[in-house]
Amino acid sequence: MTKYFELFDDMTIRGRWHLSDVLLPNGVEPRLDGGVHLLDTSPLQCRVSRTGRVLDFCLTSFNTPVATSSLAQAVGRIARSDVQCLALEIAGQADWRVLNAVRVIRCLDETRSVFTKWTKDDHRGDLAGQYRQVTKLSLDSTCIPTDAHFFRIEGWLVVLVVSEAVKDAMERVGCVGAKFIALQT
Repeated sequence: MTKYFELFDDMTIRGRWHLSDVLLPNGVEPRLDGGVHLLDTSPLQCRVSRTGRVLDFCLTSFNTPVATSSLAQAVGRIARSDVQCLALEIAGQADWRVLNAVRVIRCLDETRSVFTKWTKDDHRGDLAGQYRQVTKLSLDSTCIPTDAHFFRIEGWLVVLVVSEAVKDAMERVGCVGAKFIALQT
């Protein structure tokens, strides 16, 4: 059985850099967390919001995964059509990519997860029925296709999931800044 991991930004690294939001060349912020291919493949732009140790992998201030080109290539070799590797320009840096997870899978196991959903009486009643918070995440492995390696969870897009094969490939190339938490399946 394939193991899956939540991919995090390792915030425990002292003196590390932080990146702000990713923008299109015209200054507009693209949607990079909804499982959608970005049609404009012009190099994206991002600025460093806090200087420090440059990492191989990190999440921007709006949860966009950013990686070195070599790390992005390692992910792409395994994840294939699950990920769109987009050129990223960061001042003073070379060869960076945004890892756009273009696959979204409905696989949150509600019987073993702990979560709350928005209700019509909440201040965001327009989100009624959607996940508001997930404090314990379990995946239903029967809902995950065998070729899924890099994806987000339908209804809880803040989570980025990678397969064990992607995790291993990232670790072989070098992925300082990435943190993997095993998910229950």
